Amino acid sequence: METTVFVFISHLTVPPEDHASLERHFRERSRLVDGFPGFLYLQLMRPQAGEATHTFLTAWESRDAFRAYMGSEEHALSHSREPGAIMGRTSVRHEAYEVLMDSRAAPEWRAVAGGDESPADVEAYGVEAAAHGHG
Repeated sequence: METTVFVFISHLTVPPEDHASLERHFRERSRLVDGFPGFLYLQLMRPQAGEATHTFLTAWESRDAFRAYMGSEEHALSHSREPGAIMGRTSVRHEAYEVLMDSRAAPEWRAVAGGDESPADVEAYGVEAAAHGHG
């Protein structure tokens, strides 16, 4: 079964007086998710536009890995540590995505071309693609 990277995003709109506490909570997180099968990484971001004040992103090897975590004891324990008072004053909107392309992964053009390129061909394509805004 082929897996597709799955990303789950939570957009948080947090009152200004709670920003520092929320950010500290994420920095001091339990890290229970870090060793969970299929977990890739998480990011806490500060949007530069829109209504959300913070965006929390987790990436998974597959949607099934994410679902397994959501039903796990690790998830229940992690969420039991959430700052309830802050979360009570916070609005949350969720989004889910399948990743179609990731520039950090092996370039898809190598697989399409049959993978017969020499390292010089690959390097030349990379330089040319970057010069044309494709990299």
